[in-house]
Amino acid sequence: MSAPHTSQAVVLRTIEYSDTSLIVRLFTETYGKVTVMARGARRPKHALHGVLSVPHRLAVDYRHKDGRDIQTLVGVELADSYAALAGDLGRSAAAWLLVEMLDRAVQVADPLPLLFRLITSSLEQLNTTTGDFPTVVHFYQLQLARQLGYALQLEKCPRCGRQVQTAVLDPLGGDLLCVRCRPSGSLRLGRAALSYLRDLAATHISELDSLHPASGVRQEVDQFLLKYLFIHVDGMDKLRSLKFWRQVRK
Repeated sequence: MSAPHTSQAVVLRTIEYSDTSLIVRLFTETYGKVTVMARGARRPKHALHGVLSVPHRLAVDYRHKDGRDIQTLVGVELADSYAALAGDLGRSAAAWLLVEMLDRAVQVADPLPLLFRLITSSLEQLNTTTGDFPTVVHFYQLQLARQLGYALQLEKCPRCGRQVQTAVLDPLGGDLLCVRCRPSGSLRLGRAALSYLRDLAATHISELDSLHPASGVRQEVDQFLLKYLFIHVDGMDKLRSLKFWRQVRK
Protein backbone atom coordinates (compact mmCIF):
# COMPACT_ATOMS: atom_id res chain seq x y z
CA MET A 1 0.00 0.00 0.00
CA SER A 2 1.16 3.53 -0.76
CA ALA A 3 0.94 6.30 1.82
CA PRO A 4 0.48 10.05 1.17
CA HIS A 5 3.50 12.16 2.13
CA THR A 6 3.56 15.96 2.30
CA SER A 7 6.59 18.16 2.90
CA GLN A 8 8.53 21.27 1.98
CA ALA A 9 11.34 20.38 -0.42
CA VAL A 10 14.27 21.74 -2.42
CA VAL A 11 14.93 20.44 -5.94
CA LEU A 12 18.37 18.81 -6.06
CA ARG A 13 18.38 17.40 -9.59
CA THR A 14 16.10 16.64 -12.52
CA ILE A 15 16.48 13.91 -15.15
CA GLU A 16 14.48 13.76 -18.35
CA TYR A 17 12.38 10.62 -18.59
CA SER A 18 10.60 9.82 -21.83
CA ASP A 19 9.36 12.68 -24.00
CA THR A 20 7.03 14.09 -21.36
CA SER A 21 8.12 13.21 -17.82
CA LEU A 22 10.83 14.05 -15.30
CA ILE A 23 12.55 12.14 -12.53
CA VAL A 24 13.16 14.64 -9.74
CA ARG A 25 15.45 14.27 -6.76
CA LEU A 26 14.25 16.28 -3.76
CA PHE A 27 15.58 17.08 -0.32
CA THR A 28 12.50 17.22 1.85
CA GLU A 29 12.23 18.74 5.29
CA THR A 30 10.26 15.82 6.72
CA TYR A 31 11.55 12.72 4.94
CA GLY A 32 15.06 13.59 3.75
CA LYS A 33 16.21 12.85 0.20
CA VAL A 34 13.63 11.22 -2.05
CA THR A 35 13.22 10.67 -5.78
CA VAL A 36 9.85 11.14 -7.46
CA MET A 37 8.35 10.70 -10.91
CA ALA A 38 6.64 13.78 -12.33
CA ARG A 39 4.54 12.51 -15.21
CA GLY A 40 3.88 14.99 -17.99
CA ALA A 41 6.02 17.72 -16.39
CA ARG A 42 8.06 18.25 -19.59
CA ARG A 43 5.02 19.17 -21.63
CA PRO A 44 5.14 22.95 -22.40
CA LYS A 45 1.54 23.51 -21.29
CA HIS A 46 1.73 21.33 -18.20
CA ALA A 47 1.15 23.11 -14.87
CA LEU A 48 4.53 21.90 -13.58
CA HIS A 49 6.55 22.99 -16.61
CA GLY A 50 9.48 25.04 -15.27
CA VAL A 51 8.42 24.56 -11.64
CA LEU A 52 10.51 21.45 -10.96
CA SER A 53 13.84 23.20 -11.46
CA VAL A 54 17.02 23.40 -9.40
CA PRO A 55 17.11 25.02 -6.81
CA HIS A 56 13.39 25.83 -6.38
CA ARG A 57 11.74 25.37 -2.98
CA LEU A 58 8.40 23.55 -3.18
CA ALA A 59 5.54 22.18 -1.17
CA VAL A 60 5.14 18.62 -2.47
CA ASP A 61 2.66 15.77 -2.13
CA TYR A 62 3.69 12.30 -3.26
CA ARG A 63 2.66 8.70 -2.78
CA HIS A 64 5.27 6.69 -0.91
CA LYS A 65 5.60 2.94 -1.21
CA ASP A 66 8.21 1.02 0.80
CA GLY A 67 10.80 -0.74 -1.33
CA ARG A 68 10.32 1.63 -4.26
CA ASP A 69 13.28 3.75 -5.39
CA ILE A 70 11.10 6.26 -7.24
CA GLN A 71 7.89 7.54 -5.68
CA THR A 72 4.94 9.12 -7.49
CA LEU A 73 4.52 12.89 -7.36
CA VAL A 74 0.91 13.94 -6.82
CA GLY A 75 0.95 17.69 -6.25
CA VAL A 76 3.33 20.66 -6.16
CA GLU A 77 3.15 24.29 -5.10
CA LEU A 78 6.04 26.64 -5.81
CA ALA A 79 7.17 28.22 -2.54
CA ASP A 80 10.20 30.17 -3.84
CA SER A 81 11.98 30.26 -7.19
CA TYR A 82 14.80 32.52 -5.91
CA ALA A 83 14.25 34.68 -8.98
CA ALA A 84 17.34 36.89 -8.56
CA LEU A 85 19.63 33.90 -9.03
CA ALA A 86 18.54 33.40 -12.64
CA GLY A 87 19.80 36.84 -13.65
CA ASP A 88 23.24 36.57 -12.01
CA LEU A 89 25.73 34.00 -13.30
CA GLY A 90 27.85 34.01 -10.14
CA ARG A 91 24.95 33.58 -7.75
CA SER A 92 23.42 30.92 -9.98
CA ALA A 93 26.70 28.98 -9.97
CA ALA A 94 26.86 29.30 -6.18
CA ALA A 95 23.33 27.96 -5.80
CA TRP A 96 24.05 24.96 -8.02
CA LEU A 97 27.18 24.24 -5.98
CA LEU A 98 25.31 24.39 -2.65
CA VAL A 99 22.57 22.09 -3.89
CA GLU A 100 24.94 19.53 -5.39
CA MET A 101 27.07 19.49 -2.23
CA LEU A 102 23.95 18.69 -0.23
CA ASP A 103 22.98 15.95 -2.68
CA ARG A 104 26.43 14.37 -2.32
CA ALA A 105 26.44 14.66 1.47
CA VAL A 106 23.09 13.15 2.50
CA GLN A 107 21.68 9.65 2.25
CA VAL A 108 18.26 8.63 0.96
CA ALA A 109 15.35 8.86 3.42
CA ASP A 110 17.41 10.41 6.22
CA PRO A 111 15.42 13.35 7.67
CA LEU A 112 17.76 16.23 8.58
CA PRO A 113 15.60 19.29 9.31
CA LEU A 114 18.57 21.43 10.38
CA LEU A 115 20.21 20.82 7.00
CA PHE A 116 16.94 21.72 5.30
CA ARG A 117 16.93 24.99 7.22
CA LEU A 118 20.57 25.57 6.23
CA ILE A 119 20.02 25.06 2.49
CA THR A 120 16.85 27.17 2.32
CA SER A 121 18.30 30.04 4.37
CA SER A 122 21.52 29.96 2.31
CA LEU A 123 19.60 30.06 -0.98
CA GLU A 124 17.51 32.95 0.34
CA GLN A 125 20.67 34.80 1.37
CA LEU A 126 22.21 34.23 -2.07
CA ASN A 127 19.00 35.55 -3.61
CA THR A 128 18.89 38.76 -1.58
CA THR A 129 22.45 39.62 -0.56
CA THR A 130 23.98 42.90 -1.69
CA GLY A 131 27.38 41.81 -0.38
CA ASP A 132 30.01 39.25 -1.26
CA PHE A 133 28.13 36.12 -2.36
CA PRO A 134 31.14 33.76 -2.06
CA THR A 135 30.91 34.47 1.68
CA VAL A 136 27.50 32.75 1.65
CA VAL A 137 29.11 29.71 0.03
CA HIS A 138 31.85 29.62 2.68
CA PHE A 139 29.30 29.99 5.49
CA TYR A 140 27.27 27.13 4.03
CA GLN A 141 30.31 24.86 3.66
CA LEU A 142 31.40 25.53 7.24
CA GLN A 143 27.90 24.82 8.60
CA LEU A 144 27.42 21.79 6.33
CA ALA A 145 30.58 20.24 7.77
CA ARG A 146 29.31 20.96 11.28
CA GLN A 147 25.90 19.41 10.69
CA LEU A 148 27.53 16.31 9.19
CA GLY A 149 29.63 15.86 12.34
CA TYR A 150 32.90 17.32 11.01
CA ALA A 151 32.94 20.69 12.76
CA LEU A 152 36.22 22.56 12.32
CA GLN A 153 38.17 23.20 15.53
CA LEU A 154 39.35 26.77 14.95
CA GLU A 155 40.89 27.67 18.31
CA LYS A 156 43.14 24.89 19.61
CA CYS A 157 45.23 22.25 17.88
CA PRO A 158 43.62 18.84 18.51
CA ARG A 159 47.04 17.20 18.53
CA CYS A 160 49.02 19.35 20.99
CA GLY A 161 46.37 21.63 22.52
CA ARG A 162 48.17 24.87 21.63
CA GLN A 163 46.26 27.96 20.52
CA VAL A 164 46.16 28.06 16.72
CA GLN A 165 47.48 31.24 15.07
CA THR A 166 48.24 29.91 11.60
CA ALA A 167 47.08 26.44 10.69
CA VAL A 168 47.47 23.52 8.32
CA LEU A 169 45.04 20.87 7.11
CA ASP A 170 46.17 17.30 7.70
CA PRO A 171 45.52 15.61 4.31
CA LEU A 172 45.09 12.18 5.93
CA GLY A 173 43.21 12.76 9.18
CA GLY A 174 41.41 15.90 8.00
CA ASP A 175 42.17 17.84 11.19
CA LEU A 176 43.08 21.52 11.40
CA LEU A 177 46.48 21.54 13.14
CA CYS A 178 48.93 24.18 14.33
CA VAL A 179 52.06 24.66 12.21
CA ARG A 180 54.21 22.87 14.82
CA CYS A 181 52.22 19.68 14.25
CA ARG A 182 52.06 19.94 10.49
CA PRO A 183 52.50 16.70 8.55
CA SER A 184 54.03 16.52 5.10
CA GLY A 185 51.74 17.50 2.25
CA SER A 186 49.52 19.67 4.47
CA LEU A 187 47.60 22.69 3.16
CA ARG A 188 48.51 25.91 4.97
CA LEU A 189 45.89 28.37 6.23
CA GLY A 190 47.19 31.87 7.02
CA ARG A 191 46.32 34.10 9.97
CA ALA A 192 43.87 36.28 8.00
CA ALA A 193 42.09 33.25 6.52
CA LEU A 194 41.77 31.65 9.96
CA SER A 195 40.36 34.89 11.35
CA TYR A 196 37.81 34.99 8.51
CA LEU A 197 36.73 31.42 9.29
CA ARG A 198 36.26 32.37 12.94
CA ASP A 199 34.17 35.36 11.89
CA LEU A 200 32.04 33.09 9.69
CA ALA A 201 31.50 30.67 12.57
CA ALA A 202 30.40 33.50 14.87
CA THR A 203 28.13 35.36 12.41
CA HIS A 204 24.43 34.73 11.80
CA ILE A 205 23.58 34.15 8.16
CA SER A 206 21.49 37.34 8.06
CA GLU A 207 24.60 39.35 9.01
CA LEU A 208 27.00 37.96 6.41
CA ASP A 209 26.99 41.19 4.42
CA SER A 210 29.06 42.70 7.24
CA LEU A 211 32.02 40.47 6.33
CA HIS A 212 34.41 41.78 3.67
CA PRO A 213 37.37 39.41 3.27
CA ALA A 214 40.17 40.37 0.90
CA SER A 215 40.24 38.60 -2.44
CA GLY A 216 43.29 36.53 -1.51
CA VAL A 217 41.68 35.44 1.74
CA ARG A 218 38.49 34.38 -0.09
CA GLN A 219 40.50 32.25 -2.49
CA GLU A 220 42.54 30.68 0.31
CA VAL A 221 39.43 29.78 2.32
CA ASP A 222 37.61 28.58 -0.78
CA GLN A 223 40.41 26.10 -1.51
CA PHE A 224 40.68 25.07 2.14
CA LEU A 225 36.97 24.39 2.74
CA LEU A 226 36.59 22.38 -0.44
CA LYS A 227 39.64 20.29 0.44
CA TYR A 228 38.29 19.78 3.97
CA LEU A 229 34.97 18.49 2.64
CA PHE A 230 36.69 16.34 0.02
CA ILE A 231 38.55 14.56 2.83
CA HIS A 232 35.51 13.98 5.03
CA VAL A 233 32.61 13.35 2.61
CA ASP A 234 32.71 10.52 0.08
CA GLY A 235 32.05 11.67 -3.47
CA MET A 236 32.35 15.38 -2.69
CA ASP A 237 35.43 15.63 -4.92
CA LYS A 238 33.27 14.67 -7.92
CA LEU A 239 31.12 17.82 -7.94
CA ARG A 240 29.99 18.58 -11.49
CA SER A 241 29.18 22.20 -10.62
CA LEU A 242 32.63 22.98 -9.23
CA LYS A 243 34.26 23.86 -12.55
CA PHE A 244 31.51 26.38 -13.33
CA TRP A 245 31.79 27.85 -9.83
CA ARG A 246 35.55 28.31 -10.17
CA GLN A 247 35.11 30.07 -13.50
CA VAL A 248 32.62 32.68 -12.30
CA ARG A 249 33.32 33.29 -8.58
CA LYS A 250 34.74 36.69 -7.71
